[in-house]
Amino acid sequence: MHVLRIVSLAAACLTFGACTAHEAKTVERSASPLVGSWTRDGDVPKPDPKDPEFTRLTFAADGSLSAEYVAAGGALAGVIGKAPKIQHERDSYVVHASAIRIAEGSSYREYGYRIDDGKLYLTPSGGSDAATFTKDASP
Repeated sequence: MHVLRIVSLAAACLTFGACTAHEAKTVERSASPLVGSWTRDGDVPKPDPKDPEFTRLTFAADGSLSAEYVAAGGALAGVIGKAPKIQHERDSYVVHASAIRIAEGSSYREYGYRIDDGKLYLTPSGGSDAATFTKDASP
């Protein structure tokens, strides 16, 4: 039923030219398997000295992103062994082929991604190790 609604909306946009570019992109994103909530597999990661470590990501069809993460901890992050603090923020995202660009205010981070068998594999640009996420069962 959900797919039929998406196809009908897309057809109406094309037929009547009633959609803005943003609305058309929202229709396209809503069919993406990326849309929904993803929880990181395993324990809460330790703070990384440079980059946030996502623990939960919720991608919406309108291009918004709700992110929970362990904040970057600076040079001493791994040394002092302090318990990681989970933070929350609202960002936006754009998908380009097999990459996701997550905008955080005026800056952005780029990640390679793939979805396979209900798992999201997210690899920081220039990195080699992917964080693995499982899609939540509830919509």
